[in-house]
Amino acid sequence: MATLKALVVDDASFVRDLVKRTIRQRFPVIETTDAQNGRRAQSLMSRVTFDLILCDWEMPEMSGLELLQWMRQQPQYEKTPFIMITSRGDKDHVIKAVQEGASEYLGKPFSPEGLSKKIIKVMGKALASAMDRSGKSMAGPADAFKESAALLTQKREPVAPTAS
Repeated sequence: MATLKALVVDDASFVRDLVKRTIRQRFPVIETTDAQNGRRAQSLMSRVTFDLILCDWEMPEMSGLELLQWMRQQPQYEKTPFIMITSRGDKDHVIKAVQEGASEYLGKPFSPEGLSKKIIKVMGKALASAMDRSGKSMAGPADAFKESAALLTQKREPVAPTAS
């Protein structure tokens, strides 16, 4: 049962899907909702209170930076963790995002492990408490490695006949 709510905002559906899948697999106590731009996110955030926002910088209608600025003016979102996920990785953009209130900055392309580390860092005790209450543990890089190793070592039928 999910006890925390995250909003994933990106105009690229494949990025939203990757973020949601990573959260679902590694943090089963986090329920995800998504929006394809800042305006839709703003509308959702006005109706539902989220515990975590993961947002792209460049989107049509309202950028991630504009959403972040609006969010920090809302009393219920003053301290909500905000992870900016973007291909804008130069120093000036990182500084601007942090100055405006981003909790963390994650450059594209990113790995599920990198995303997971950022989520753990910004959610801290709230995430640990939710996981403890649910009796679940976080599936980290070691678990992903074990999964991959198990798949690689399974006995498989050859795709093509082998020379004997």
